[in-house]
Amino acid sequence: MKLVIENICKDFTNNRGKALSVLQDINLTVNKEEFVALVGPSGCGKSTLLNIASGLLEPTSGTVKFTEVEAGYEPRMSIVFQETGLFPWRNVHDNIAFGLETAGMPVNEREERIKHYIELVGLKGFEKSFPHQLSGGMRQRVGIARALAIEPDLLLMDEPFSALDAQTRTIMQEELVTLWEKTRLTTLYVTHNIQEAVMLADRVVLLSRRPGKVNKILTIDIPRADRDKPEHAEEIAEFIRIIWEHISKDARAALMEVEKDG
Repeated sequence: MKLVIENICKDFTNNRGKALSVLQDINLTVNKEEFVALVGPSGCGKSTLLNIASGLLEPTSGTVKFTEVEAGYEPRMSIVFQETGLFPWRNVHDNIAFGLETAGMPVNEREERIKHYIELVGLKGFEKSFPHQLSGGMRQRVGIARALAIEPDLLLMDEPFSALDAQTRTIMQEELVTLWEKTRLTTLYVTHNIQEAVMLADRVVLLSRRPGKVNKILTIDIPRADRDKPEHAEEIAEFIRIIWEHISKDARAALMEVEKDG
């Protein structure tokens, strides 16, 4: 199964009634079992594109479709946001159960599935804890477990670790790598963090400043488990340099445009 994004454009209307182009002619294919990261300057439309891919937002023009699927099959999608969106009145177990309950999964099968994903994200022993009793990293693990529990064909993640402190974020990145290697889920991931994109993704898609266009796609063929090893330090640093050069150039251009208009 592939996610195919074709000629996507998205316009919004500002408070003066003027059309504002956010995305322009986006073409991108996310292959089965591929991890693709979207990176670009603030306001380039990364999250807008993710919401369009998920079906939460309609494009102005263009199409999003799945290919290489059996006729009549409806692909499953899960989304993990920056804010976990956990139900405060539900404990860890019941938050993870929500999607499975909605799908009408039999109780015995549901309990086995919940147990599996609680253990997978390292939350065994916290099944009865409520969100307010958990750290930020643990809450995000619950959100990820809830997303994984329905065993989606496509996992969409929008800045899932941006609200965490630096140490917790690094740990969560490492844990996500481990999780992804176990599940091999097709993943579209939005982040502002350059190093995060380079350490996690098979490909990094660089979007231009608004209106967002695909400027460059970087393929990172270093095995994820080896990316923090000294022998790959120069390659990783070069990927980071290329991405930073792209983002900073566009960010400066956008700033100059604002100052000019002001």
